[in-house]
Order: sequence, then structure tokens, then C-alpha cells
Amino acid sequence: MKRNRRNARILSMQVLYAFYQQSDAVLDDVRNNTILLNENEETDFPFFNKLLSQTVGNKDDIDDMIKKRSRNWDFDRITLLDKIILRQSIAELLYLDDVPPRVTISEAIELSKEFSTDESHVFVNGMLDRTYKDLVSEGVLIPEIRTDD
Repeated sequence: MKRNRRNARILSMQVLYAFYQQSDAVLDDVRNNTILLNENEETDFPFFNKLLSQTVGNKDDIDDMIKKRSRNWDFDRITLLDKIILRQSIAELLYLDDVPPRVTISEAIELSKEFSTDESHVFVNGMLDRTYKDLVSEGVLIPEIRTDD
């Protein structure tokens, strides 16, 4: 059975939501229950672990990136779920180099459609598109070469 990264993204989003609502104990609980988690063979757990670690470990830098690009929008007014989707997607863009940026952005849009407000996908798409373009122009990311068949 193929291990699914979408499931890993959803699980990461759920863990991050609990983490930001409660405390570090949530992360410890998740790490201590890896046997239970690994029973779900449809989730790519190495990807999940790296995504979760990079998102939490680089939160302040990622939040600064979001604040810099959220023109006309107060950071504190962004819903927690949208912040989580943006944080983990920016972490994925920066630190998980085996995922094409357009896949990362597309997955974030789908997560926001499924789990957040009706207009979140528009906001998330705009923020991630702007972030990606800025990271390319700053030389942090190499531009993705698109091959439209």
C-alpha cells in the first residue's frame, strides 16, 4: 500500500492544532504513541515527522515570513487553522526539498478548502504564491521548471 503524504499533512495539521491549543505535551504524546500511529499504513510517517519538526522548529522565522507578506491583514486576525496550513506549507517549501512547490501549494489549498473557512483557500493560495515568488527572487528556492504536456 502506498504511503500517503496527504494523510501526513492532515495528521500534522491536526497535531499542530492541538499543540497550539494546549502545549508541548501534545508533541510528546504523539511521539510516544508512534506504534499506534504506524498502524495506519496509508500515512507517510517519515514525511509527517519531518514536516511536524520543521514546522514547530522554525515557527518564529516562518511567522515572520507570513507577517511580511500579509499586507492589509493583521497577523492576529488570521485564523489558527490558516496559520497552521501556511506554517506547514512554508516549512515544506523550505525544508522538504523532494516535494515540488506547486504540489505543496495545491495541497495547502485543498486542506484549506476541506478544513477551514469558505474563503481561506483564496487567502492561502495568495500567501503561498507570493511567498514562493519572493523566495525564488531572493535565491532561497530554485524556480520550478514546469513541463506542461
